[in-house]
Amino acid sequence: MICPSCQASLLRKERAGSVCSSCGRAFALDPKVHGRGMHDTRIRRIAEHATDGGRRQITVTQLWYLARNANRTWTAAPASGRPPWIGRTVGVVLVAGLVALGFLIGEGHFSGLLWWAGAAVAALVYMVAKGRPHRPARRAGGYLSPSLRDFRSMICVRWVQAYGSLPPGIVDDEKYQETGGDTRGGAGAVRRTGGQPRPEAVELLCSDRAVRVFLAANGFPRRLNLTLAARLDELSGTGPVVVLHDADVRGLHLVADTRASLPQRVVVDAGLPVRAVVGNSTAVKLHEEPPAGVLREQPPWLARIAQAAPEEAAWLTEGWRSPVAAAPPALLASAVERAVQKARGGRERQPAAAVGFMSWPEPAAPKDGT
Repeated sequence: MICPSCQASLLRKERAGSVCSSCGRAFALDPKVHGRGMHDTRIRRIAEHATDGGRRQITVTQLWYLARNANRTWTAAPASGRPPWIGRTVGVVLVAGLVALGFLIGEGHFSGLLWWAGAAVAALVYMVAKGRPHRPARRAGGYLSPSLRDFRSMICVRWVQAYGSLPPGIVDDEKYQETGGDTRGGAGAVRRTGGQPRPEAVELLCSDRAVRVFLAANGFPRRLNLTLAARLDELSGTGPVVVLHDADVRGLHLVADTRASLPQRVVVDAGLPVRAVVGNSTAVKLHEEPPAGVLREQPPWLARIAQAAPEEAAWLTEGWRSPVAAAPPALLASAVERAVQKARGGRERQPAAAVGFMSWPEPAAPKDGT
């Protein structure tokens, strides 16, 4: 690997203990230890791009999405082939039959030929009975590499040990103290950010803590007169509401629940559009079984999506999702600003906006995971 400090090319034996034998400086990550692409130079480059040189704050979780080295996904598949016991049972029966055949034909002139002919037929029967190897039913799924737990260990432990602090512009969303409101229950239980809602304030509902910390750390509540809430029951103001959510069934259902619970208030769907994810090879895709009750009830918003975009409705009902926290930070910030402006304008909601098709700004071409 290349030393991030002196740029020397180091063999494995020349970087023992995560210390460069050329310049004597410690580094945090070694690709041979922490996985492909996990080295200081790449992480610095991704962080610098995402934070705009440290002028924007992003969370460790957002950095994890950007720095991932793999996003493996697989579709559901039914069970196939025959169970192993069928082949074993048929095999035992055929062997017993061949033994019996040997006793019956005795030692006549053609007995050996008859026995081998019987053995050939038995082998053919066994192959047919055995069939293709059994494969159990497989559920759809997906994961990111490295895992969030491993990545947090790399950045929040190894990186801090090597450099004394997180990369410029990176915020630990698990330790970030959201200010304002009721702080009982610790940082993770903070009800809202930005103080008590004023009549003209917009309330932003988002269940993803990493996104709320991203917005709070970048001063969105103060700059946009915005309050942040993690749950629907935390909305207590009278102004418009912006719902920021993942591209998935749960997120779209949250929008519908919010509109049903607050019929007198403007509710803007600022969720990650499904159309921006389906067919996009660079988007993060994960799988989570959607709430059975939602699909069983066939809500109107799902029917509208199925009519307008059947492929996207199928993607949703199969349980696929894409986290809004995985969106490029600059794109996410711009989308929130546009959603707040739209909420304040109180414009009539278009049918597409009602099902999570709010127009997000077009993302820039991704570079090295960013």
